[in-house]
Amino acid sequence: MRTLLALFVILGLLPPLTGYGAELRHRIILAHTQPQDAAADPAAALASEFKRRVEQATEGGIRVDIFPDGMVGGNRQMTNLVSRNIIQSALVTVGGLTPLYPPLAVVQMPFALDSVTAAYSLYDGPFGQRLADEVEARTGMVVLGFGDAGGFHVITNSRRPVRSVKDLAGLRLRTIPGADVLDAMIRGVHATPVKVSSREELSALAGGIIDGQMNPPTVLLNRRYDQVQRHVTLTNHLYLPYVWLFAKAAFDALSPEDRQAVRDATAAAVTAGRELSRRVESSEDGMQTLHRRMNVITLSAAQREEMRGAAQPAVRQAIVQTQGEDGQRLLDDFLTAAKTANSQP
Repeated sequence: MRTLLALFVILGLLPPLTGYGAELRHRIILAHTQPQDAAADPAAALASEFKRRVEQATEGGIRVDIFPDGMVGGNRQMTNLVSRNIIQSALVTVGGLTPLYPPLAVVQMPFALDSVTAAYSLYDGPFGQRLADEVEARTGMVVLGFGDAGGFHVITNSRRPVRSVKDLAGLRLRTIPGADVLDAMIRGVHATPVKVSSREELSALAGGIIDGQMNPPTVLLNRRYDQVQRHVTLTNHLYLPYVWLFAKAAFDALSPEDRQAVRDATAAAVTAGRELSRRVESSEDGMQTLHRRMNVITLSAAQREEMRGAAQPAVRQAIVQTQGEDGQRLLDDFLTAAKTANSQP
């Protein structure tokens, strides 16, 4: 309720449609949870490019207002607002969408993808289109695309270097409420899952309520988790993209020409976010900074395979238990698509 009240206050501060220009036809609110720093954050870069492209292509007929930094709530709140057409669009995490589309949990199978190139191929290909179609059929929301959230997840903690499953044993790792699959993965490597919301994560790390967490390196640096975490292990175990949602009623209200402008801007924006993510990762502000600020452990192939062997069976069991046969079939399709993407040059 407080999120909605805050949103209505913010909306009331925006200029009215009639005051922006005679040809203004639509306003698109695009929300995300990251700081709106287009030079450092992939979500911000994506949002900025989308705004520029849409407004340029429609000659001001559509205005895009960006609501960053969780201004309208966390990922689940944003998903709910888009589903109700209160806001038109949002970049949400996989965990933010799974309550409305539980089968999406299959993409949380760890160690399935070997590179970001393979991840892009998978989500841009037939499997990604199938997910988009099924999300729309189940939730009534359009999936514009899959944005880069900063690359692969790594594991950080404040207690000790982690090179094996034995080192993970007993660590309290943050998971998100309702993420049964992530809970199973953490238990599979003998750590303890602790449910903490994204807004409370930093304080929970600082206060010792949890020992560690999982996020891409760019997120660690942007949110300054290095101030409360000492060790980072480059497990590269999960690639979880942003799911770019758009309210179907708002999308259908656009003319065919405006819908095409949105689609074209989406493709350019996804590319811009991905390019920034890769550029930051390889720059002085990316992995080099991570090495300066934290104790970085790179796993050998054998060490990574040990973690894969511990985590994957537990996750498969959780998916079968929570999603049934349909979930198992979707998981098998995901793994087949991932194998194909991994084999491509």
